[in-house]
Amino acid sequence: MPANSQALEQDDSPYCCCSAATFNEILEKQRANPLPFMELLMVHAGCGSGCGSCIEELEAFLRDHDAYLED
Repeated sequence: MPANSQALEQDDSPYCCCSAATFNEILEKQRANPLPFMELLMVHAGCGSGCGSCIEELEAFLRDHDAYLED
């Protein structure tokens, strides 16, 4: 690797098909603009426009990272 290039940090968090984003990307949005969970699903994750199959896993991920807000 050339001295002037930087290694990109790999994001190995789960992936949300509805938002085309990793859970870490959704977490960053939630930390920048905290929303109650149901609103987060629509605003930060785009749920409802896709499959919604990761909702329970996303909720657990946000709870584990102290970013879950009750509705």
